[in-house]
Amino acid sequence: MFIYFYLVVFIIAIIFFSKFQFGHEGKDERGQIILNRSYTIIFPMFIIGWIIIRLIEDFVMPLDGDDWRMAMWYLITGIMILHSFLIYVFRRIY
Repeated sequence: MFIYFYLVVFIIAIIFFSKFQFGHEGKDERGQIILNRSYTIIFPMFIIGWIIIRLIEDFVMPLDGDDWRMAMWYLITGIMILHSFLIYVFRRIY
C-alpha cells in the first residue's frame, strides 16, 4: 500500500518539476534563482544520503543486490520529491 502512495507522489513530483523546469517560468531570472536555490539544498542531501547508505552497509548490515537497489531507488526518488517540494516552497517565497 505504501509503495503505491509513494509512486503516486513521485509521479506528481516528476510532473511538477518538469512543468517548472521546461516551462516558461523555469527559464526566466526568477525561475533560475528558484532552481539554483533548490539545487544548493538537494545536492548535499544526495551526498549525505549516499554516505548514510554506505555507513549502514559497512557498520550495520551488508546489503545484497536487491537491498542496494532499493536503497538507491528510495534515495533518488526521495531526492526528486524533495526537490519538487522545494521548488513549490521557493515559488511562494520568491
